[in-house]
Amino acid sequence: MNLNDDLLEHLIHNFYGSGNYSGDYWFVGMEEGGGNDLEHLNKRFNAWQALGEQELVDIYDFHMKIDYPHYFKDPVKLQRTWMQQARIILASKGKATNVEDIRAYQREIIGRKNSETCLLELLPLPSPSTRVWHYDEWSNLPYLNNRETYRKYCIQWRCKHIRSRINYNHPKLVVFLGKSFYKNWQQVAGNNVIFQDKGEFLLGASMNTIFIICKHPAARGVTNTYFEKIGKFVRNIL
Repeated sequence: MNLNDDLLEHLIHNFYGSGNYSGDYWFVGMEEGGGNDLEHLNKRFNAWQALGEQELVDIYDFHMKIDYPHYFKDPVKLQRTWMQQARIILASKGKATNVEDIRAYQREIIGRKNSETCLLELLPLPSPSTRVWHYDEWSNLPYLNNRETYRKYCIQWRCKHIRSRINYNHPKLVVFLGKSFYKNWQQVAGNNVIFQDKGEFLLGASMNTIFIICKHPAARGVTNTYFEKIGKFVRNIL
């Protein structure tokens, strides 16, 4: 059993993440984790198809279809990326960021179709790490022969597409996750956005949007306080 290449190619060109393009708070990562298991990948891609093959899914609907209810059903299991995204948003509003507040935000708001959030991935296929690549074993698509070919195939037009969505929707805040991908985030933000080094993160702005490049929630040594500080900084700007 391999992946359905027709569905896979359609997803690569059309799937960007979860949530709501009209939301005020956007987060852009390089790619989702996972992707070690062929059966689970098929379940993910079939779930996207069943939900209408849209650019954005409702994160709750999607995870119910792939049998991950524990991120949304009590007692909610905190997911390390979403919990820090929630922390930034709550702190930016001057709200409490204790564990139960974070759980409630993850359970009810983050990544939902009609919410204030939009969670995007620059690259469309989940992968366990940048050092692991399985798609050459499970697909016959020539640009999936290796990670480098895949990146070269996808990255320019996906940067351009996300930039066009930002320019059209004017979110208040776009947070890019992973400081090492600075060049890609600059492409997404556009060359007119000048980033300033604020020490632990980078800050840029356009007429309508604040841009921040920060450490990834999965980075070694990163703390809850780090993301709370970013949220408080955003609150002072907004």
